[in-house]
Amino acid sequence: MKSISFSTLYCMASITATFANEIECTTPSKFTGSSPKSTIYVIMHLQTGDFFTQLMDGMKQQAALVGESGVNMKIMSADNNDTKQAEDILMAAQDETTVGILTVGGSIDTLCESINTVLNTSDIAVVSFDFEGGACSNRQVLTSQMDDDIARLVLDSAVSIEGDGINVGYVNDLNFAPLLKRNDVWEEFKVAHNWNQVFFVQNASEFPTQGDLQSAISNAIEGTQNVSSIYAPWDYLSVTTVSAKFIYGADINDQDIAVMRSSTWRATAGGDPMYIGGALTRMVAKAAAKELLEKEIGIPSILITQDFLLENNVTNLMQLVEALPEMALPGFVSACWIKSIGGGGEESPVTEAPNNEIAPVPTPATERPSSANMLGLLTVHVGVILIVSFLLT
Repeated sequence: MKSISFSTLYCMASITATFANEIECTTPSKFTGSSPKSTIYVIMHLQTGDFFTQLMDGMKQQAALVGESGVNMKIMSADNNDTKQAEDILMAAQDETTVGILTVGGSIDTLCESINTVLNTSDIAVVSFDFEGGACSNRQVLTSQMDDDIARLVLDSAVSIEGDGINVGYVNDLNFAPLLKRNDVWEEFKVAHNWNQVFFVQNASEFPTQGDLQSAISNAIEGTQNVSSIYAPWDYLSVTTVSAKFIYGADINDQDIAVMRSSTWRATAGGDPMYIGGALTRMVAKAAAKELLEKEIGIPSILITQDFLLENNVTNLMQLVEALPEMALPGFVSACWIKSIGGGGEESPVTEAPNNEIAPVPTPATERPSSANMLGLLTVHVGVILIVSFLLT
């Protein structure tokens, strides 16, 4: 067996290191900036409200950072019309530059025919956010906020503050998939903690005005006695209810933060809509590049309490993300060829709850091994093969 000097081994290590450094991230051909530029369509059931405005802002910001020169993004709204949303999906597929379609809202009953037509007749990827009723096809990617966890985070907080055996009120609208999921957790908590639901203001989105809804909630409270708290699992409902008892809500934006700081709204849970929008764009881009292996992806949420906002002097979403960087979803559904608007590398972060105030939901393992990890394995293997070859010569 031939002996090997330290200098020889050092040289071999240098060669493998150089080899590793010269291997670069490969951008998928659809996103190399060739003309015409690829297009992602966003087909929305509805785009009214602060959440959707910020969601679209995040989508567009992220689209500019996909691949070598960004991707075109075209957003269409069906204005709450199921038929139009289905037609918009088919229209988007007619564009020869389309590589991916993101649907926002809608259901299996109204959109599956269009989605299946696109998936069966083209190479276009389809990702659906807040889609009701399950997947239309095993090629469709479903994603949403983790609505079960949004409810559980807030209601756990309510239990710790309010306790068991109390009278509670409830405001919701069970015509929407996310609110149905949050309702399931509410029903579970009512039984587990012996909460007595003394009123339910339902179909809340159907009231003509916010004032009409507020009157209905006030009338419900006046018709009962000793209501300790109210659960309103949508920020529109939470804001409308804050003139009443202690509120436990859901979702977060600048207006919500302002209201929470000076009202009876004690806790909420959710994510920053802008960074959720960025994550949705990344999902579509990775699906179009056939690098997204998971078909169901939950978007992490975080608990935010009134006490946390006051103690950290948080007055808007920007300051909240600075205080809780995990809200930017760094490293969530990322790739070496996409610069995330939330920062971070290719791996999902591990976060801890500071001072027991924040309880982030663990990020699901949605990524295959990253190019950086594969490169590291390749470098080690090449080095080992060379060394063994020298030793056995």
